[in-house]
Amino acid sequence: MKRIVREGFEEHFRILLLAILVGITGGVASIFFKFLIRFFQSLFWGDVGTLLESAINKEWYFILLIPSIGGLLVGLLVYFGAREAKGHGVPEVMESVLLKEGVIRKRVSIVKALASSICISSGGSVGREGPIVQISSSAASSIGQIFKIRGKGLRTLVAGGAAAGIAGTFNAPIAGAMFAVEIVLGEFGVASFTPIVVASVIATLTTHYFVGDFAAFKVPKYTLISVWEIGPYILLGLISGLVAILFIKLLYMSEEKWDKLKLPDFLKPALGGLIIGFIGLKFPHIFGVGYESIDKALYNQIPFIFAFLLIFIKIISTSFTLGSGGSGGVFAPSLFMGAMTGNFIGQIFHHYFPNVISPPGAYALVGMGAVVAAATHAPITAIIIIFELTNDYKIILPLMLTCIISSFITINLKEESIYTLKLKHKGIIFKEGKEINILRSLFVKDILSQDYKTFLNTQNIGEIIDHAISGRYSVFHVVNKNNELCGVITLNQLKSGIYQKDLIDSLVIAEDIAIPEIALDYNDNLEKAMELFGKHDLEEIPVTKNGKFVGVVKRRDLIEAYNNEITKREAIQGLISKLKFTHETKSIEIGHGIVIEEINSLPWFWNKTLRDLNLKAKYGIEVILIKRKYPPLTIPLPSSNEIIKKGDVLILAGSRENINKLLTNPSKFF
Repeated sequence: MKRIVREGFEEHFRILLLAILVGITGGVASIFFKFLIRFFQSLFWGDVGTLLESAINKEWYFILLIPSIGGLLVGLLVYFGAREAKGHGVPEVMESVLLKEGVIRKRVSIVKALASSICISSGGSVGREGPIVQISSSAASSIGQIFKIRGKGLRTLVAGGAAAGIAGTFNAPIAGAMFAVEIVLGEFGVASFTPIVVASVIATLTTHYFVGDFAAFKVPKYTLISVWEIGPYILLGLISGLVAILFIKLLYMSEEKWDKLKLPDFLKPALGGLIIGFIGLKFPHIFGVGYESIDKALYNQIPFIFAFLLIFIKIISTSFTLGSGGSGGVFAPSLFMGAMTGNFIGQIFHHYFPNVISPPGAYALVGMGAVVAAATHAPITAIIIIFELTNDYKIILPLMLTCIISSFITINLKEESIYTLKLKHKGIIFKEGKEINILRSLFVKDILSQDYKTFLNTQNIGEIIDHAISGRYSVFHVVNKNNELCGVITLNQLKSGIYQKDLIDSLVIAEDIAIPEIALDYNDNLEKAMELFGKHDLEEIPVTKNGKFVGVVKRRDLIEAYNNEITKREAIQGLISKLKFTHETKSIEIGHGIVIEEINSLPWFWNKTLRDLNLKAKYGIEVILIKRKYPPLTIPLPSSNEIIKKGDVLILAGSRENINKLLTNPSKFF
């Protein structure tokens, strides 16, 4: 027992030590990223003032050309350097945590830093928070891989990198930790939260050491003047939610349109930059992260109508920048839109009720949090980050109310956030527990059934009706003489022809009424099968392989496979924490014919990857945990690239029959 506790402590202690390194790296990365932005800004615009001041003082042709040149450089960097550096940055980190065990290519951090700093400094309407999250997370992933951290430990370090990036950028350690938990991981666990907090705090201390205790924005002190202000703040929450929905819709609509544009991908950002230049001729406030304009909104230095226009101009310009292939975040644009929305509403109410309504800057500040909360579906992060920016408890009541209302609006009207929608377009659903992704991990070939009825495409309809009436099938599959699928016929189709059977018997053949294009490929996953079942309401769907009919997938088999996988995963997750530090051999029944068995790695396994062994596809057996005598001591739910070594202890999940065959007659399998 003492050994178990000691090994568990050692593993957790290693993650904590690495979290310190991740925090230092994230803090330094945030400082270096800001330096890169200033460096490229001086190259592009020729001075070191704010981007807004530089743009206002430049000739019109500079304003047109600089964003376009920056876009061209970004396009080349992303296209030839790392495609993952395109876009926001945060969805790519979420994808790595969800599907890639936290593994991010080492070059991503370098390419992202260069591409995003060039995009921002040349005038691209994007933020620096998304890039620094991806940069810090990529660095954290590299650190974890160097020290051979796998599985949950590596995912935790990647989330810690995200927390460090946010904390270092905003000087907001609590918000950084919550961002990592609420957005990147999508779930809370004490074991994960501790290293994330450590990374966030260390990143903040690192930036304090090098640049001092800075503030991201110049925030004046505000207070809730009257209880009657609750009404305008509720209205602000409602409108902020609608602004966020508009932003999400236009952003992804823009990406879709740009993807269809027949132009080389590396040239699209240059064209997008040219469009941004045209917008910037009249509205230079949209260039870059827009912090200067946010400061003006907080101090009520933006005219009423101009603030209203900037809401929509920023949405359009950010959509063009990212849609065309630019590199940058959506967090700062959300803050910008929120500041303008709040300032606009605040000016209206303060003008008519100056004695009971706070200055417009208060509404700008709360609006910043409200739009961020709505766009990201992360109200806790939004509330905390604005609270940490102000260090003023008096703003917390309207801030909490407005953020909750705005996020409630978007969650109910727009299921996906600005981050998860990008994942959904890739076929990835990011939900609590992630059970919705299970169907993607199961395949048609795993539940293929040979219980079906086929007809030749040349058979008469009368013969088919006779078989259907006396048989037990409700779906019939029509094939030609080469066993190629022609379509399906349903029992409901045939019922309408029963009374006219003698009339149409010699006139109609199977191919005439077969419904084509209802089929699955042998290698399709079960999510596609579920979609077809829902669309066509059939009990079974034909499956083809290389154009040939090979069997069917039945609805009941799909549901059973899904339920079995849910049960198995729940049992495995519960058992991993109990088994990961013990060296006692165990064999545990978990139901549905599945057992958990601990074995020593067989000689046939040594120096092969799990992909090479292919135990799941061939034998229905999964390796759910690897235990070793050297760090990392345990590898829960190992990836397919994991190499099995001599002396490894494997915990398997599968049927008793298949595990016994593997142990007693391995030569049959290998």
